[in-house]
Amino acid sequence: MHSEQNKRISTSALLYDDNEKVLDGISDAQPLLPYTDFDDISKHQLWYRQMLARHVVGIWVFLGFVCLYMLRVNLSVAIVAMTIPQSVKNESVEACPSNTNDSGGTPTKHDKFDWNPRTQGFVLGSFFYGYTLSQFIGGVLAERYGTKWIFGCSLLVAGILTLLTPIAAKTHVGYLIVIRILIGVFEGPAFPSVGVLWGQWVPPLERSIIPPIAHAGKEVGVIITTPLAGILCASSFMGGWPSSFYVFGIITCVWFVFWCFFAYNNPSEHPRCAEIERTHLLATLPKPKKLKTPWMSIARSVPFWSIAIASTCIQFIYYVLLTSLPTYFATILKFNLQNNGFMFAIPYIFIMIVIVISGQVADRVRHRKMMSTTTVRKVQTIIGGVGSSLFLVLIGYVGCSKVGAMSCITLAVAFIGFHSSGCQISHLDIASNYAGTLVGITNTLAALPGIVAPYVVGAITNNNQTIHAWKLIFNLSAGVGLFGCIVYCIFFDGEEQSWNQSGFEENIQTEKE
Repeated sequence: MHSEQNKRISTSALLYDDNEKVLDGISDAQPLLPYTDFDDISKHQLWYRQMLARHVVGIWVFLGFVCLYMLRVNLSVAIVAMTIPQSVKNESVEACPSNTNDSGGTPTKHDKFDWNPRTQGFVLGSFFYGYTLSQFIGGVLAERYGTKWIFGCSLLVAGILTLLTPIAAKTHVGYLIVIRILIGVFEGPAFPSVGVLWGQWVPPLERSIIPPIAHAGKEVGVIITTPLAGILCASSFMGGWPSSFYVFGIITCVWFVFWCFFAYNNPSEHPRCAEIERTHLLATLPKPKKLKTPWMSIARSVPFWSIAIASTCIQFIYYVLLTSLPTYFATILKFNLQNNGFMFAIPYIFIMIVIVISGQVADRVRHRKMMSTTTVRKVQTIIGGVGSSLFLVLIGYVGCSKVGAMSCITLAVAFIGFHSSGCQISHLDIASNYAGTLVGITNTLAALPGIVAPYVVGAITNNNQTIHAWKLIFNLSAGVGLFGCIVYCIFFDGEEQSWNQSGFEENIQTEKE
């Protein structure tokens, strides 16, 4: 028999309290996993010297999100090079002075299109028409058939369509809009499907670490894409701006090949998952079941709708900044195309840092029982909502100070990162068995700002590229974000919903009969 000391091995993957029970990550009262006796302690130690299978899967999800945002964001930068610059009012109080060393655009001999801000807003928002339509179906399909092929094929087809984007744009703006809608359709299932994957791979006490770090791939995608797209658009490589679509489309197709080899739906399917890790995960996590979705219970769940509303409002801020900052930098702050791309990436470096650190802090607080799950999620959401809204408002008061504007923008984006360990991960707290469905519904609603935000920006700035117009945009975004934060903090409860386990138990009973 092993010694009592060996029995009480405590690691980040498996934590016991004094009663030899795993500390609960879903409920603050109910234990999740009874003590498991490891017959070969040396094998356990060897397991911890190698990379865990769930970490490998997380890495490839991370890289998938990098590709996902490469395909989504490149147009936001490329459109500055694709279009003929619109005139900016010359009054000193309304527009920043031009700098001969830092002009608003980079002259090129490549194809340019005479699209006004309204048309540009519609082009940028067209992605989200398709993205909104396919969100829900992605979660449902992943719950039934697994994440591997839903997530992988979503990116593969989106990558192929991205390769066709330059041809579509040169033919007619309508064809470009259709291509972007289709890219949105195929990217839509990606996020809900990954919600299902986390439910099969990530123990409750790691849900503020592995998913947020993997989702930080979104920010890394922005960080890589914006400067690289700016450089490609300003170059003569493969025709200038078309090269940004070719390069990112090819990278995504290459990622798909590796994804097929390294990704699996659950530990049981993974041939290279260590037996002790597989045993731990299968004992800790609910077994995959084709559950009957409790639609009426979901519709009546106040905590769920608080998550959905908060996520939608936060995404309004995120999409305003994601789709419109390159234009703001070029037309108001007068960065050239290459600097535009580099400067646009800086805020997303900071949001990635915030995501990683805040996730680890949130999990440590929960591990030590310093706060309940509900309190941790609300604190993270309050910090993120108030911080991002405050600095959005301040952008409008720094005028033409590039340092001031960049500082406020960077901090506004960085504070959004707190939500990754707040409202955006809360689906797993209240109903992990239906994570795909809940994320699908939430992301469907949260994608609507992607349609609205570029159109609102285009409508406000059409023939009105002024500091005052952009101040209005930032103030509006701040108000929307604060509203979502308030709703979440009033109505969210992080306790597991009764219908999560009741539906699960009903299915088990049906199978037995």
